Amino acid sequence: MIVLFDIDGTLLRSRGVGLRAMQAALESLYPPRSADDHHDLSVIDTAGRLDPLIWRDLLAQRDIEPTEAGHEAFRARYGDLMRSMIEAERPVVELEGASNAVSWVRDHPQLMPALLTGNYPETGRLKVAGAGIDPDDFAFGVWGFEADTRRGLPPIGLRRGGEHLGREIAPDEAVVVGDTPADIDCARASGCRVIAVATGRFTEEELAAHEPDATLRDLSDLDRFTRAVHHCLPQLTT
Repeated sequence: MIVLFDIDGTLLRSRGVGLRAMQAALESLYPPRSADDHHDLSVIDTAGRLDPLIWRDLLAQRDIEPTEAGHEAFRARYGDLMRSMIEAERPVVELEGASNAVSWVRDHPQLMPALLTGNYPETGRLKVAGAGIDPDDFAFGVWGFEADTRRGLPPIGLRRGGEHLGREIAPDEAVVVGDTPADIDCARASGCRVIAVATGRFTEEELAAHEPDATLRDLSDLDRFTRAVHHCLPQLTT
């Protein structure tokens, strides 16, 4: 059985470094045409979204057509700038209890921890490491460039988990842990279980309205988290 952790707002807080690095990457690839050529990052919705879709929104602000070559150039530059910003600013912080929750899943004989996120793998791993969590604690990742929508990510996680375990993983053997309605929606669309954690921009009440299997204020209480996992996966015997 697998537990698929979201990154931003669930395991860590990065204080906007991702969007700032994206903006800087685009400005290096497409320099502003004038001193007044500024763009409002606050209008870009990032909650639960895939990085390639955020890239498209940033291009739309600049009236630039997306291309595959442009995406590859952006992704490389974005990764370089993210690394530099994290090293210089140390902006990424673990959310309370996150590493303990991951370690409990990692050490459980019937569970496998994995990542399910809108990030690219190179930047997602940078954030996780920046929060003091070992990216290699996760058996695999499902990344934002691998599907057109977030609903497309859990099926990849089920298939990848099956490859690791050598058997097919049914949807009710997987739990998504995330902090947005998009996390709940993608889990539900694939028949997976879901634990919503109110450590992002959404409150417990707002998340509960989307009917996750369990809702937690945060991951600071390991007993509450483990009970939530057992509730989602009654097949667990320990």
